[in-house]
Amino acid sequence: MPTEVENALELRLALKRFAPDLAIETQKQMGLALSPLVTRARGFIPADTKVLSGWIKPLASDDTRNYRPFPKFNSFEAKRGVGFKTTPSKPNKLGFVGLARIFNASAPGAIFEVAGRKNPRGQKSAATLSKKYGTVFKGKNLNNSNNPNAGQQFITNLNNAGTLVSARPQGLVGRPSRKETGRVIFRAFAEDNGVAVAALLKAIEIAKDKFEKRMAA
Repeated sequence: MPTEVENALELRLALKRFAPDLAIETQKQMGLALSPLVTRARGFIPADTKVLSGWIKPLASDDTRNYRPFPKFNSFEAKRGVGFKTTPSKPNKLGFVGLARIFNASAPGAIFEVAGRKNPRGQKSAATLSKKYGTVFKGKNLNNSNNPNAGQQFITNLNNAGTLVSARPQGLVGRPSRKETGRVIFRAFAEDNGVAVAALLKAIEIAKDKFEKRMAA
């Protein structure tokens, strides 16, 4: 979960410029702090046998060659897609920079992470809507399968393979968001109980103390 640290970016830049050995050591310690969280997250990726058989079939066929097919699930690739970075990110729209982050680079892994948190029963069926209103419905926000229950069946299978867990700390002021919920990284954050974040902040604090002592010497 996002944690704001004042002047941390300035510290990282100063370390890189004036104390490159401390910069390397700090980055290493940050990686050690995040590594257990990544391992925990990868453990929540299900085996191929736990997902619907249709999701592990080849990416394309005669029916899908004219548009982007639904990405094929592969447990090994999904686990490998979970990782971390300890280099500053580009500023977001609010100007915040991520000093370290855990990511899910696998498209199927990302689908497993969040599918169902917006539409717990799956997307509405285009076929059902078309039949009901007598006109053609089709779109990226609809279930375009000929099986009107495909979305519900898919979400039910994912819920059986992994639990959607909110990473929002209990007692936190403000309105909860479903964007803080997931089956992999968010679940790992929730079950980690802040241990990784605390270790990350400690690594930054130690680097700050060492840097200030070196500059004062």
